[in-house]
Parts: sequence; structure tokens; C-alpha cells
Amino acid sequence: MGNPQLWLAPLIPFGAAPFRESKLSCSCAAPERCAHPAAYLWPVGQSARRAWTGGCPLWKVVQTMLGTRESDRKSWRTLAWTYQTMNTIPKCLTHAVVGGKNAVMSASITSAHGFTSRIAHEVNAIRYEDLSPQVLARARHVLLDWLGAAIAGSVEPAGRIAQSIAVEADCRPVARLVGTNLSSSPREAAFANAVAAHALDFDDSSMWADGHPSATIVSATVALGEAMRSTTAQVVEAIVAGLQGQVRIALATGPSAYDKGFHGTGTYGTFGAAGACARLLGLDAEGIERAYGLAATQAAGLKISFGTMGKHLNAAKAATNGMLAAQLAKKHFTAPLDAIEGRQGFAWTQSTSFDRERPQQVMGDRLAIESILFKRHACCHGTHSTIDGIAQLRALNSFSDDDIAGTRLIVSDKMLDICCIADPTTGLEGKFSVRHAASLALAGFDSGPDSFTDERVHDPRLVSLRNRVEVDPRPDRPLNGPTRVVVNLTSGKQLEAEVDVFEPATDAELPAEWDALVTKFEALATPIIGGSRAQDLVRRIARLDPDCPIDQLLGLQDGN
Repeated sequence: MGNPQLWLAPLIPFGAAPFRESKLSCSCAAPERCAHPAAYLWPVGQSARRAWTGGCPLWKVVQTMLGTRESDRKSWRTLAWTYQTMNTIPKCLTHAVVGGKNAVMSASITSAHGFTSRIAHEVNAIRYEDLSPQVLARARHVLLDWLGAAIAGSVEPAGRIAQSIAVEADCRPVARLVGTNLSSSPREAAFANAVAAHALDFDDSSMWADGHPSATIVSATVALGEAMRSTTAQVVEAIVAGLQGQVRIALATGPSAYDKGFHGTGTYGTFGAAGACARLLGLDAEGIERAYGLAATQAAGLKISFGTMGKHLNAAKAATNGMLAAQLAKKHFTAPLDAIEGRQGFAWTQSTSFDRERPQQVMGDRLAIESILFKRHACCHGTHSTIDGIAQLRALNSFSDDDIAGTRLIVSDKMLDICCIADPTTGLEGKFSVRHAASLALAGFDSGPDSFTDERVHDPRLVSLRNRVEVDPRPDRPLNGPTRVVVNLTSGKQLEAEVDVFEPATDAELPAEWDALVTKFEALATPIIGGSRAQDLVRRIARLDPDCPIDQLLGLQDGN
């Protein structure tokens, strides 16, 4: 193996107790005692050291190289840190020694040295003038869909509560609360607008971003941009850049964080808002790194909140915390520059599947905004394949409620923790019940906001259909794949369908997508701001005048 000083960092010079759990295995004879990353090893005396080192064949080598003097220990710490940062320690022994404490860092995190810097430089390099017409079209779609969802959500109970909190703040009213004549500070406006945008669960999503990016990024960027009198070009540039950083971070972190219960809209959305606001504030790459460091220590959000207003809070806190991170970074508030990949940083604490190369493997030369999916149903995206599959069967076959013996939904087992509330009691819970979504489709009901109310989930007809829906979770089915819908009729006939709802529009499909989004926007906005006002906003956003102040483009100065 060559000179051991070139690959081996010190293993427990003071002795240590056993660790909590293992993520990485060593090739030695006692891996259960010597391969435990992401935990401190505290010195506890000679007996513990003998217990830990007894089965490890490498320990004798280490003993011969370790001195007992403090100067020897300091030199070893320096050597360990040097080779760790140079990525020269083997994967099974990435040990770092800092301040007299020992830690074993997983190889994937160690090899990610410089990840935050790389993302910050990429985010800093995005320029409006370099964006293609197709990318600008997608940005136009994002703005229209966000505004429609926020206007409609502004009159929801969650939206009203958020507005009441936002206007309580003693601050300069320089940013509008969408759908109202109220104004507040940029952060308070971002908070209220993010809640509104996410309140109906009708806002856009992205499998790459692992959540709902516009509720966080656009809410923060528009509020800050209005206060700064930013142009449409500046805001669009910031949104595209912020989303690029969020997706890179989400893809690198991998699925383990979401599987464990972290809500990507809250966690990754904080980075998206931070990157976008940092660009709007004119920060350079190092400033964006600081913003990411400050975002990392605030990034939060739990999936247990699904089906409650707590989910809307995840988006709102991401928007405000991301903006705060950028504002602090602008004033040179210090933060670690490796807070995503560093020891005890974001990926270290939230992921067991971090891979800095995964973003490039998934994205290739595509921008993150190309991953955006726009909803046609006002509920969790995980239910959409079920709704579309049943709608397809109804279009091809004639059957009534009495003809249905039962319906089976074959889904990924990961869906159980996302949208499988068996018997919803509120409209919000109904948005996360694939059985309720199936009952709506079986009855031929609309899947807009009015189908996800407290009254609708208790509709006797829907309850009867829902009781005949079985969810069949399978570990071999991908989370981002279609649901297999099987409708068994009393005649003995079996109907099956699978509809993929996770593919974004191609460039050729963008005109048709715009038309669909205009119809959706007018349906959401007209009852609140009137038809002529809604049509005027559509025309403004369609033009996407780069020199137009963002508040004029979105009609914010008129209270929408």
C-alpha cells in the first residue's frame, strides 16, 4: 500500500467509545468497531481504547507512527487535514482529526471538497442576455403560474393568516402582498406570498428540485425585486440562477433526505431563494457561497406537515430564510464556505447519498428551469397519475359508480409517506390522499380547488367510491413513475391504465403549455381580481418586457 503516511490519518490516538451507527464499511476484521462516520469519538481512557483497537489489524501500524507528545499529535492532525482536503485518503479510511476529537467522514462527502464554491460560481455566471428564447418562455410560464396560484391562495385561510402576520411587523411597506392592497417589508411579503402560492398545492413542482421551487424562489425574488425597483430581466435572471443552484444541491444530496422525512421545498428551497436573492443583490461568487452557508444552517422542513398548513410554512420559511441569508451575506456576515459538503454541514447531517457528480449526470447541458412541471390538479403531484389514468379509462369506457367493484392503485412504496392519507377529514388532507383523488376521478368530478374542501372529502358518494379504492405499494416501482390504475367492474371486466405525469414540456410543446397555463390562470385569478384585470396581466407577462419594473409587470402596484 506504499508509504502509510500518504494515506492513513490517525485512528483514535486517545481511545474512544463505540459509535452510534455505520454508513461506511472498512475492510478490517472488526468493522463494527472502526467504521462509524458522522460522530465524534471522545477520549474515554485506556480500557476503551483497547476494546476499540483490539480487532483492527491497522492499529499496530498506527501505534508505531503515533507519538505521545502533543507536538506529534498536532502534526498528525495537520497531515490528516491536508490529505483529507486533497482527497488522497482511501474511501474506507477518511478520518479527520480536529481539536483533539476524531471523526470519520464518509468518502462521498470528503470527495465533494469545493462543491459549494463550484455551484456558487455557476450561479454567478448566469446572465439574462445568454438565456435562449425557449428558456425565457419557460420563465414566462413560471411567473404566470406562480402569480395565479398566489392570487388564488391569497384568500385561503392560510393566506389570510400569513397576511395578518406580515402586516403586524413594524417595517417599511415596500413590497406588496399578492392579491391584496397590503404591503410590508420584502421578507414579510415573501413569507405571505409563499404561503399563498403554496396554499392550494396548485403551484409548480420539479423532480430535480425535489419540491415546489417557485413558491420559494419567485416569492422571495419578486418581493425583494419590488423593493429594489428591479427590472423584469434582473428578476428573471435571478430566478433562473437561483433555481439552477437549488437543483444542483438537491440532486447532489440525493433521495435519502426526502426518504427520511425532510421536505425538499423547505430545505432545498432555502438555497434556491438564497441564490436568487444573492444575484439580485449583486453578490459575487464568494458572496453567494456565504449566502449558501447561511442558508444551510436555516434549511428545514418536515414531511409530517403534509395535509396541514405546516406544509405552506415550509415554503414560506424557505423564502424568507433564503432572502435573509443573502441580505446578511451582502453585509459580509461570515459563514462557512463549505456548509453544504463540509463536515457537520448540510449534506453530512441530512444525506447518506451525497454525490457531487449526480447533478451533471442527470442534467447534462440542460438548465434547471427545464425541469419545471405545472399542475393541472390542485393536489399533491403524486396523485396526478392516478387522476389522469382513471380519466383516460372513463374516456374510453362507459361505467357508473354501481359498475365499479373495486379500484387498485399500484404505486411506489415511497408514496405511503407522501400522499396516502387513507381517510381524509379535511380538504388539506384530501390533497394528500390518492384514494380521495381516485374517487374524484371515478365520479368524473373536477380536480380543481373546489374538489379539495372539508365538505367534499365527506361527500357520501365520494366516500363510497373511496372505500372501494385499494393502494398497493410496491418497492420495485419508482417514485417518479406512473401509477398503474386497475379498475375492476362488476361484469368481470378489468380496465388498466398508466399515465406518466413527470415529464416536463419539450421546447416544441411550450406554446400549448402556455395556452393551458393561461386557462388555468384566468380560472384562478378571475374570481378574485376580475376577468379584465386577469387578461391584462396575461398580456403583460406574455410580452415579458425585460426593462419593465417587476412590480409593473405583475401588477403589484395595483394590488393585482
